[in-house]
Amino acid sequence: MKWYVGYFRFPVLILLCSCLFQVALGQDTLPSFTAVRRTNNRVLISWTNPYGQKIRQLSIQRSKDSLRQFKSIMTLPDPVVLQNGYVDTRSPDTSQYYRLYILLDSGRYIFSTSRKPVKYIPPPPPPPAKKPEQQAPVTRKSSQAGVVPPRPVVTEEDRLREKLSAPEKAADKTTGKPSEKPSEKVPEIPPPVLPPKENNKPPVVPVTPPVVPEKIYQVKRGDTLKAPVRESLLKRFRDSVTLKTKDTMVSVINDTLIIRPFVPKETFKVSRYVFTDKTGLLHIELPDAATRNYKVRFYEEDKSFLFEVKDIRDQILLLDKANFHHAGWFLFELYEDGNLKEKNRFFIGKDF
Repeated sequence: MKWYVGYFRFPVLILLCSCLFQVALGQDTLPSFTAVRRTNNRVLISWTNPYGQKIRQLSIQRSKDSLRQFKSIMTLPDPVVLQNGYVDTRSPDTSQYYRLYILLDSGRYIFSTSRKPVKYIPPPPPPPAKKPEQQAPVTRKSSQAGVVPPRPVVTEEDRLREKLSAPEKAADKTTGKPSEKPSEKVPEIPPPVLPPKENNKPPVVPVTPPVVPEKIYQVKRGDTLKAPVRESLLKRFRDSVTLKTKDTMVSVINDTLIIRPFVPKETFKVSRYVFTDKTGLLHIELPDAATRNYKVRFYEEDKSFLFEVKDIRDQILLLDKANFHHAGWFLFELYEDGNLKEKNRFFIGKDF
């Protein structure tokens, strides 16, 4: 009994491992995501979007530490796609951590849990197909080997004729002469009228035209194969090709499409709350500062933190250029009662 238990234990373990592997490779739902390490330190980050059109910004951040020093490496131009991903080809080593920054249309933002990419394990190959068993050739036996030939079919008409002609045959056997009485002759029975035979022609089977398989295109972004797309679904990308609202698709060969992301020109709009004047002073103007709790956080252009101003109670607050140490672009985040109200930038020139 122990030998049979050990014999069936190995296939069960293989089936369990394959199921766990398929679950591990599935895309997680935001704010969770999947990070898989490929060859040459390339990291594939993918996710499923349950928020729909509510996402305004989605950025991918990377750090050597799982809690601090995260920097954005990619901000998606179209974050509302249902299933999306990004391949990090500039990862310095395999000890990096990744997380997602998600900004919703309500002003609320979410940081996902940091995650270290796992190694990609290809699925096991399918088992080989079993060969069909060969059947022994069927041989026919001759009639001399004791096979009885089929009996002839006797109809009701034959039986009736044999029954009526039986007395005449019995007289012939006893006397050896035919009967002399003409009255004893059996009248001939006309053949029965059989119903007309039905037309046994085979029914006409309509000939269906052959089914032409639908053409399938392979979509690639750079050197990465994204997914196969049927020809009937290419109409969804009509706006991306003509209006360039999403990734632009360019045909390379007959069955391959390559995606080149459309990068729109960045336009700058001056903030109505935080801005600089001609003299170089930074204005922070908040009309309802007396009834609200405001704070402003300032960053370098590379998103490194500088300082913050808390509990602003004045409607107009001026900051000198000496607080920023150099000229150039700076980023800021304005919070109202703990919620992000505005995220923008300003410029401090050299001549003021």
